[in-house]
Amino acid sequence: MHLIKIFILSIVLFTNISFAQKKIAYCSNQSRSGFLQIFTMNEDGSGIKQLTDLEENCMKPRWSPDGKQLVFYSDKGLIYLIRNAESSTPITPFYLWSGYNPFFLPDGDQIMFNGEYEQVLSIFVIDTAQYGTEPSLVSGGGYSNMQVLSKDGNTLIYSTFEAGSKVIVAADLNDTTENYLKQISNNNEANLEPDISPDGTKIIYSSFDNNLKGTVKLNVNGNETSLTKGLGSSNVPRFSPDGKNISFVVINGSDVSLYIMDSEGNGKKDLNINGGSVGTFQWMDNDKIIYDAGTETKTNIGIVNIKTGNSKIILEGGFHLHPSAQN
Repeated sequence: MHLIKIFILSIVLFTNISFAQKKIAYCSNQSRSGFLQIFTMNEDGSGIKQLTDLEENCMKPRWSPDGKQLVFYSDKGLIYLIRNAESSTPITPFYLWSGYNPFFLPDGDQIMFNGEYEQVLSIFVIDTAQYGTEPSLVSGGGYSNMQVLSKDGNTLIYSTFEAGSKVIVAADLNDTTENYLKQISNNNEANLEPDISPDGTKIIYSSFDNNLKGTVKLNVNGNETSLTKGLGSSNVPRFSPDGKNISFVVINGSDVSLYIMDSEGNGKKDLNINGGSVGTFQWMDNDKIIYDAGTETKTNIGIVNIKTGNSKIILEGGFHLHPSAQN
């Protein structure tokens, strides 16, 4: 009798573990139309499902905080929303607004994206809870993009032009005065791809010199420190969910490698991922990073464990891009 109970318990535990897999959204040309379309799969590469069938290339899907909705944009500059992305028969995505690079805000009812305001790229927020609402402009100044939001949703960090130079600024979204913007970067280089630590105390970004060589910089209380000198051109630094580590790419010619270091810039390590040169990547949790990597003829999706060093391709055979894991 005890053996039967143990056997049943084992089945239950195994079933719960299998259900614990995160869903991965991505775009792929392995579609009925041949255009890049939005797909989902389990994190082991199983359960592939095509969600869209549009006559345009779909890019950069992002999950809502509750893991039920997806937002993405197309090469026509159109933003689409899928309300029930986890359903076996998800509804046809509906057009939301014109723009690029959309992602959900923490409340799950608003989406931030890039769009044009008076022919200048800017940052907007639109409410998805009510159909037909118009977006609100949240950025100031010229050409603003590469935005990220603090975990509490109160601070917006982005890259913009100031006095002819690309700088990193922080916007206090609770400040209704004219002083809501504060410049973070304090150098004369082109500052791009910012990120903010989960506790909101650290900001990282890449500064590119006149030779287009990037260096990851850390800013704490206005003090700027270079973290990646001597590694080649470094870009797209991203904090791990717990803020203890930073992932980033190093570009040497046509080769793009994925690196890791701690939040102070120590312990830099090439993760030696499988699949080719890195395109995009995202933290899945504190131990795993999902990425796309490849060549001019194919792009794979893989997952690397930063602790074990194990890098595994979970999808190959065609162009598979922009993986995004459920939160």
